[in-house]
Amino acid sequence: MQQEIGWFDVNETGELNTRLTDDIYKINEGIGDKVGMLIQSFTTFVASFIIGFSKGWKLTLVILAVSPVLGFSAFIFSKVLTSFTSLEQSAYAKAGAVAEEVISSVRTVFAFGGQQKEITRSWLNMNTLTIKMLCCKTNFLLSREIKVTFFELSPQSHTHTHTHKQIHTHTKDKNKGKLPLCLCVFMLLYKPGYSSHAPYWLKNSYRQYNRPVVFYGIIYKPHINSYSDHGHKPDVIKGNIEFNNIHFTYPSRPNVKVLNGMSLSVRSGQTIALVGSSGCGKSTTVQLLQRFYDPQDGSVFVDGHDVRSLNVRFLREMIGVVSQEPILFATTIAENIRYGRPDVTHQEIEQAAREANAYDFIMTLPDKFETLVGDRGTQMSGGQKQRIAIARALVRNPKILLLDEATSALDAESETIVQAALDKVRQGRTTIVVAHRLSTIRNADVIAGFQKGEIVELGTHSQLMEKEGVYHTLVTMQ
Repeated sequence: MQQEIGWFDVNETGELNTRLTDDIYKINEGIGDKVGMLIQSFTTFVASFIIGFSKGWKLTLVILAVSPVLGFSAFIFSKVLTSFTSLEQSAYAKAGAVAEEVISSVRTVFAFGGQQKEITRSWLNMNTLTIKMLCCKTNFLLSREIKVTFFELSPQSHTHTHTHKQIHTHTKDKNKGKLPLCLCVFMLLYKPGYSSHAPYWLKNSYRQYNRPVVFYGIIYKPHINSYSDHGHKPDVIKGNIEFNNIHFTYPSRPNVKVLNGMSLSVRSGQTIALVGSSGCGKSTTVQLLQRFYDPQDGSVFVDGHDVRSLNVRFLREMIGVVSQEPILFATTIAENIRYGRPDVTHQEIEQAAREANAYDFIMTLPDKFETLVGDRGTQMSGGQKQRIAIARALVRNPKILLLDEATSALDAESETIVQAALDKVRQGRTTIVVAHRLSTIRNADVIAGFQKGEIVELGTHSQLMEKEGVYHTLVTMQ
């Protein structure tokens, strides 16, 4: 926490989180039981040489003569291993940053069909990591192979040159039996290398035990599968929407009914605003249209097709979404706009930026469309982020536009610019607006007042003000 703010601007949150967890785990491993094992191995090594010199100094010197070679080899391999470990940690951090960014922005990823793009981006990091891990394992196995070779060949080479003389000498005097003792001592020198691997065997056993828990999340078959090719793909989508007697509760709160028999019809090209107090079901209605969830009862229709019969990816490609807090990814402005449609051309990106009133401010930036927005868009102002998000929604030319409190987090100046962009882009599109700032929806074709999961009133601004119901109460409170 002693770092300056600029340091956090150039380091992604996910990367820092990964390093805080994984690096500390590595340090804990290094200073935990490994210290005791190091002391044990060192004392065994020293004691073995002392015993060897006292019982058979000549053969011990022969063994000791090749020790510098082994020590130098171990030094070289430790340097290589340190280098690969650093690269491994860096790759882990980058992969962790991608994972954290995607999981924290999962609704945006799903809304724009970016799952495959994020899998590819994560795979590029993980593939690099796999290569580095392979190098580390190769290095480890190679270093162990050198130890084994040394252990196997040393006694043979020694016995070829000295065994006859040593055995002849030792079998003639009172020191008979020292050669086997020296060889046993040499085995003690090598033994710590094997005994120290016991904790790793135990750790691997623990991982095997916990593996089913990890893989459950991978093999679980989702009820709403955006990767499935099943489902109807109509040739033309006009944008007629109908919610029919919707009852819904969230999986995390099964006892709290969010929508209770809600019904609503929206004609193609119409703009409808959803208003009401927090928690009354406005944003839930929008999420059901995107098929993030399926209602427990009732149906959602698009052009007469139940959304459950439509291909999930196709449905979401027909919908553009702009939320209250726009999610931008840690890449360039162009890539963030392209997120709405991977095959889009640069000319189409520029056109979407113009429609979103974002082109002028983008062209004033030094790198223009190649400007990095920073982690979660921190290098952009609130209004700039929102206009980039609008351009991202428009670049796919959606038939249905969902605006979930798109201007509620902006200051007055930014709100004016963004609202002008929204008024322009919703022309000719079916638009559903969720709004808290009611001044932005006065010109909506229809305003729907929500209360306790139901729509209790429908009408224009003037009609609802005359009724003095939910909408009138909210307007007077502001």
